[in-house]
Amino acid sequence: MDQAGIYIHIPFCQRKCTYCGFNTTDFGSTLASSYVTALNCEINYWGARLSKAAQHGERVKVDSIFFGGGTPSILGPEQIGEVVKACRDAFDVAAGSEITIEINPATDVRFKAGGWLRAGINRASVGVQSFIDRELISLSRTHTAAQAADTINGLRIAGFNNLSLDLIAGLPEQRAADWEYNLSRALDFQPEHLSLYLLEVKPGTPLEAQIKRGLRPQPDDDLAAEMYGKTCDATSRAGFEQYEISNFARLTEGPDSTSISMYRSRHNLKYWRDAPFYGVGCGAHSYDGTNRWFNIKRTETYIESITRSGCAVAERHTLSDRDRAIEALFMRLRLIEGVDLNAFKGTYELDVEREYGKDLRRLADAGLIELEDQRLRLTKTGLVLSNEVFQIFV
Repeated sequence: MDQAGIYIHIPFCQRKCTYCGFNTTDFGSTLASSYVTALNCEINYWGARLSKAAQHGERVKVDSIFFGGGTPSILGPEQIGEVVKACRDAFDVAAGSEITIEINPATDVRFKAGGWLRAGINRASVGVQSFIDRELISLSRTHTAAQAADTINGLRIAGFNNLSLDLIAGLPEQRAADWEYNLSRALDFQPEHLSLYLLEVKPGTPLEAQIKRGLRPQPDDDLAAEMYGKTCDATSRAGFEQYEISNFARLTEGPDSTSISMYRSRHNLKYWRDAPFYGVGCGAHSYDGTNRWFNIKRTETYIESITRSGCAVAERHTLSDRDRAIEALFMRLRLIEGVDLNAFKGTYELDVEREYGKDLRRLADAGLIELEDQRLRLTKTGLVLSNEVFQIFV
């Protein structure tokens, strides 16, 4: 099995974005300090518990740590450093592990980037979302396009050589020309990685309420599909490998170059390849290959639970062999390489063609999937309409 990853949820935000469905809370320095203490306690708890359960009591091997949110960059670098150290003390963190922090472009990186590097952070994921100010305002983002550019340049000056930029396509009122501009600006910065998402209007978000009340138009699905096609073409021309539906990694040049980029997100690949990951923090999810569990969502309640017992699990579920196989199948289908059905059958004891043959033929006739030499993958059209494919496995 692949080495595990650690996800660390930092819920704090200055302001919640209209499209955001993540677990967030308002920032306060006292609350943040208590939260970091709780994180370190929970990391120690799971390190000890998982080591005790492991063969020969060895610490769990880890090769990725990901600070997500919320806004992880709102914390001080020394607080980030404390948490990284706690991970190294509790787990067997491999040399050269990928350690990522998500950054809000409103963050003044001049005073933090050096501290992040000293803490062990070696990959930065910048939540740009758009390089157009009116789009940023409509999303309730706290930064401007100019601040995004300053943040990216500041990270480079500080010494970051593995940058990922996030953008969202298919916004209400967004024109094809707007998306082409955003994509062009992102490529101008020559990042090592791009996460280019089509907007999902999530239930319970302010954006959903705005659309229901007629304050914002419903996003245009056909236009979003056109934007997606332009994204795939432009990134390919710029030397990026598309390795997942929404993720693109820059290919290296020279004698050691291959068709597989060294800049793929090592941490996110764990989700798509059925590898174990351990989430700490309020609302964080975990998976050990058999069980899934998630933490208490409310920040203050999470801290109280950790203070009492070191643990804050709200719910835990054991997957059946079939459930695990089905989850692994549709998660791996997100990858451009698709699924080797022979290898999959050997690992999960599920004959995908026998189980889903009728639906697979229907999806193939619709041009959404292709099956060649026992490798099942999404077509270009299927990448846009992936949810229609995944429905057959639910």
